[in-house]
Amino acid sequence: MPLLYKLPSKWTDPWLDLLNPEWAWKHLHAPFEKLGTDIFLTVSPGGNMVWCANASAISQITTRRNDFPKPIEIYGSVDLFGKNVVTTEGAVWRQHRKITSPPFTEKNNHLVWAESLHQARSMVESWVGPDGAGNKTIGKVADDTMRLSLHVISRAGFGVRLLWPGIEDATEKTDRSAEIPGAGQETSTDVPKGHTMSYTDALGSLLHNILWVMLLPRWLLIALPFKPTRKAYQSYSEWDSYMKEMYAAKKAEVLAGEEREGMDLMGALVKGAGITPETLGEPFPSEKRQAPSDHTLTDDEILGNAFVFILAGHETTANSIHFSLLYLALHVQPQRRLQKDLDSVFQGRSISEWDYERDLPNLFGGMAGAVLNEELRLIPPVISIPKKTADGSPQTLLVDGKKVYVEGGTQISLVAAITHRNPRYWPHSPPSDPEHPAHPESNLDNDLEEFKPERWLLASSSAKGMSNGHADVHHQVDKAETDDLGVNTAADTAANLFHPLKGAYIPFSEGFRACLGRRFAQVEVLAVLAVIFSQYSVELAVDEYATDEEVKKMDESGKREVWGRAATQAKTLMRTGMG
Repeated sequence: MPLLYKLPSKWTDPWLDLLNPEWAWKHLHAPFEKLGTDIFLTVSPGGNMVWCANASAISQITTRRNDFPKPIEIYGSVDLFGKNVVTTEGAVWRQHRKITSPPFTEKNNHLVWAESLHQARSMVESWVGPDGAGNKTIGKVADDTMRLSLHVISRAGFGVRLLWPGIEDATEKTDRSAEIPGAGQETSTDVPKGHTMSYTDALGSLLHNILWVMLLPRWLLIALPFKPTRKAYQSYSEWDSYMKEMYAAKKAEVLAGEEREGMDLMGALVKGAGITPETLGEPFPSEKRQAPSDHTLTDDEILGNAFVFILAGHETTANSIHFSLLYLALHVQPQRRLQKDLDSVFQGRSISEWDYERDLPNLFGGMAGAVLNEELRLIPPVISIPKKTADGSPQTLLVDGKKVYVEGGTQISLVAAITHRNPRYWPHSPPSDPEHPAHPESNLDNDLEEFKPERWLLASSSAKGMSNGHADVHHQVDKAETDDLGVNTAADTAANLFHPLKGAYIPFSEGFRACLGRRFAQVEVLAVLAVIFSQYSVELAVDEYATDEEVKKMDESGKREVWGRAATQAKTLMRTGMG
């Protein structure tokens, strides 16, 4: 590759840049600008690929699920415990979706809200101490936001309350609904009889070592004489045991005719397996139970879905919280505006008095919602969403009034990170600092590479206008409409915020395969941001360049210079370290 860049650009432009597997994040909108199109095709010996940053085409592709299926062959590594809603297609996927969607209701989001507030308060206390003094550098934000999201999904989805280390009393006993199935009265920090790891350690270690488990067969994980691989196998086996115990406990509830209130993902999966007091057979797992009909899930599929909810439900949300904190530390004015908005929402009420019904809509439709939307615009959970046309099944798309033919067997990438930066679809202004652009190539004549949550506030967005007529602030869905697949057709943004064209904003994908946990994630992030910024400000740490004592002695010019160096490093890492 380096040698190819020494060739004359007229020989290599534009195809050479596209050979880099991470070109979409590295170059962002620049290749599309250079080609003068929102959609193009690359042809190679490995196959043809359509790269799409056109909102209309994306909407067509996500709506026509059967014409443009998901390439499930690339998701085999996610089948660690069994097939699931992420790794299936067609009629099988439809059944998984019908079974897994019922817990994701507005009613159950109350529990997500309450647990997010609880865990956020614990996280903040671990940062600032019991006296709340603050004024200290936090060097483990990424780890702590991962822990927080893991705790929220464990409690809200599976009834397991995880305690924050060093903050909540390690000897505290959880209530009956928070017990770990099979662990008696022990808390989630204990190692129950029959286990070698606590539930918390097993799940945390599994997620930390997930690549080993995905890439290597189980027998090789055991055979390799390396600590990371053996740890990966241990955590895999331990969490598998915990899930089976949870499954057995849930079957016992069914046998007793009990039903748990609130969000109960395992309960929904058990119901989806067709398990009733009448059909309940031998305890799990004396043998692999076969599904009694085509309309139920097997035991492996139950565990597969439980795992994928944990996997998908914690990392993406944690990243959104982490990057929101970083962006707000880099941009003081939006942070101040957020704090002012939170003061208006809560009116001095303590966190224990916050109310989901009253406060969440104001957060979603205010500056907190704008911050979340802007963070997801710039750093979506996935850079590209894969689709394809089936072999022997060519399809057509209508792109800017022209019919486009897509050959059968073509891979398709809906490039979210680039669509979110397409000037056709977003309110934009000239760049804040043309001499020091936010990206060296992409959108050099506008501010779409910059973090500006104000663009979502209709007063500022509509003032900019969309000269090409692509602004769409009137097409709102006031009430979530769901079909038997649990597809939420409500907009990703609040009605009183800027509403992008359908297909232009896809952090949670779109259409039938849109993320089931979208609202879950939004509630969690908004709750956490509200807890933090209603009480504290976040500043960019400059410890690598000066101590606190040195900073105190600096004049304003010196402080700006040190802060500028830290900001440059943070921005560079965000641009180059996440491909």
